[in-house]
Amino acid sequence: MIWRTLLFAAALGALVLWRMPATVLDRAVADATDGRLRLLDAHGTVWAGGGTFASLSGDGRAAQPWLQGRWRTEFGALATGRLGWRLDERGETVLHLRLLPGGVEIVRADLDAPLGALLDSIPHPLARAGWRGAARLDTPGIRCDWRGACNGPARLQWRDAGVDLVPGRLFGDYELSATARGKSGALDLRTLSGALRIDGRGGWTEHGRIFFDGRVEGPAEIVGRLPNVMDGIAYPTDSPTVAEIRLR
Repeated sequence: MIWRTLLFAAALGALVLWRMPATVLDRAVADATDGRLRLLDAHGTVWAGGGTFASLSGDGRAAQPWLQGRWRTEFGALATGRLGWRLDERGETVLHLRLLPGGVEIVRADLDAPLGALLDSIPHPLARAGWRGAARLDTPGIRCDWRGACNGPARLQWRDAGVDLVPGRLFGDYELSATARGKSGALDLRTLSGALRIDGRGGWTEHGRIFFDGRVEGPAEIVGRLPNVMDGIAYPTDSPTVAEIRLR
């Protein structure tokens, strides 16, 4: 009798999990980003469905949609403790995740989004400076264990860059390369094109502290203002067209 009861409970639990609605993913995304990112119009189940990823304004009243996609779960390697998950946009895979016994692996990522939408999920005050432009985030693979230690490279390209602190101006195109090594990592920023050149290196510590040393070179009307609008981060030099960046 007890075996029948256990079998029935297991079957019921599997049915509940199988039919778990996609709105559960919306709650998970919101919890992970303090409500800054949401999955709107979620439909289907957590295993196969669709929806629109959007960033919310600071007051939570306005949403900026930036990716409309569909996802599906890969059960083929479940017997070995691996579970795959793909997110597609217009028939192309933009994110491929894999759950492993020891953690999670980003097999591949190739995402396009407004830069502000990506930064909205980062709690650092620097992410709230009103950054503008289009971002492309890609990685050939990053693996993280359940303790938060990650290893692997990622690259962020920032096109038509701008910031609300300097309205009406476009700076150029830039590339930020990052390499995670455990709970710390390294950053490298270089200019691809544009009148405003920003280059430097830095990283983050195992306690989450970001550090960066760089140089900004460009028109005096922009560079000369940086020490005032970015007090404690940008510092003047002997030339009005050059400023130093020190983030600690």
